[in-house]
Amino acid sequence: MIGLTLPVACLCLMTGAMLGGLFLFFKLLRGLLYGGRLMTAVLDVLFCLIWALTAFLCALVVDKGRLRMFQIVLQVLGAWGAVVALDPFVNGVTGMVRRFGRRLWGWLSRPVRFLRKRWRKKLTDMRARRAERRKAAPKGKKPGKKRGSAGKATPRYRKVPVKSKRYAPKKKKTKNPLEKLT
Repeated sequence: MIGLTLPVACLCLMTGAMLGGLFLFFKLLRGLLYGGRLMTAVLDVLFCLIWALTAFLCALVVDKGRLRMFQIVLQVLGAWGAVVALDPFVNGVTGMVRRFGRRLWGWLSRPVRFLRKRWRKKLTDMRARRAERRKAAPKGKKPGKKRGSAGKATPRYRKVPVKSKRYAPKKKKTKNPLEKLT
């Protein structure tokens, strides 16, 4: 073991402060991107992996790969100091950027809202005109168009006679059987 010297303590505090800064960066990223549970879980897992890698590399430098208690305590102390010192700043920046984004979205969406309102008005006018045309249209079938000079002046479709006109009407059955004989 090299021993607890000032450079080793400063290295552990510095890596802890960097990890605290990384935590705050992930917090800012979640706040700006409106991250939900999934994004929080992914960033937390990524942060834990980076913390473990940093602790391992720092342990290699400090004591040939053996993790010491003072190393963990100094890294946690450095991370805690960075988070406590910079967390209000990160919260303020997140709120400020969100407010700016909402205002910017409000300004950018004005033309879209204006056009949407005009489109809806035109659409309702078109529907009203279409309904008026339907009400004013004559009821019943329109005759077919006349063909040119070569064709007959008859409709294009073939009129099929109604079923009752195709066949002779059936005689009604009577209740009196003697009527059949006469």
